[in-house]
Amino acid sequence: MTSMNEQPIRVRLATEADRSAARASVPTATARGRASLALLSTGQGLLWVAVEGTGEQEILVGLLLATAQVQPEREELVGYIHELLVHPASRRRGVAMHLLDAAERFFLEEHAFAYVELTTSPDNEAALQLYRSRGYAISSVRFSKQRGLPPTEEC
Repeated sequence: MTSMNEQPIRVRLATEADRSAARASVPTATARGRASLALLSTGQGLLWVAVEGTGEQEILVGLLLATAQVQPEREELVGYIHELLVHPASRRRGVAMHLLDAAERFFLEEHAFAYVELTTSPDNEAALQLYRSRGYAISSVRFSKQRGLPPTEEC
């Protein structure tokens, strides 16, 4: 649903101009962000963009960057979502849902991949709720210990 000032959101595969614009949106503070930026910069990965407006007035409001990978244990093709970003002013408008629709349709329906997977932070409640609402399930739990930190008593 859109208000009088909001225009409908459209999702499409990215153009080269979209890829350039997307590079400015990807945060580089994390290794994942830097990897996504490398994919975009080298023309790799599938990029869907969510835009609003038309022609010269079109603005990027979200993006989803994904690749095709081989899951090593089962040797099955999977779609891997590297980035799903929505501009803060466009959140709660269904942008992430539209982007996920496009990627899931591409991987699961059009190309019959075994599944789509992604990684998110365990404390990102909004992302966890979104993915659970879409039928995603936690498939693994990874622990890590940083060098130089004392052990904790929590289990």
